[in-house]
Amino acid sequence: MIGEHPQEVEVRAIKNHIVIIAKGTPTIEHSISVHTIRGRSIHQTIVEMDRDRLQALLKPKVAAIVGCRVTSIQSDICIGTGEKMELIHLDCDIEHKYMHD
Repeated sequence: MIGEHPQEVEVRAIKNHIVIIAKGTPTIEHSISVHTIRGRSIHQTIVEMDRDRLQALLKPKVAAIVGCRVTSIQSDICIGTGEKMELIHLDCDIEHKYMHD
């Protein structure tokens, strides 16, 4: 199930942040069996690789779309539901820039 797309994605602009919530993705238990290799779990290794790859792709694309520099990206997963969240920090107020007249 690695690489499955979410069933639903929500994107929110809040001040100088963009929040992306992916729903309907496989939970950790369903997507990756947890095995240990030399003290590190396969899950931990894959999550770190996936997060690094996603952030490398997201930063330039988001910056090009919104016209602001991406200062950092934080990722989190809700263990119970499997929802994944990316919190993108920007160097400008995106909400004011695009949501107000």
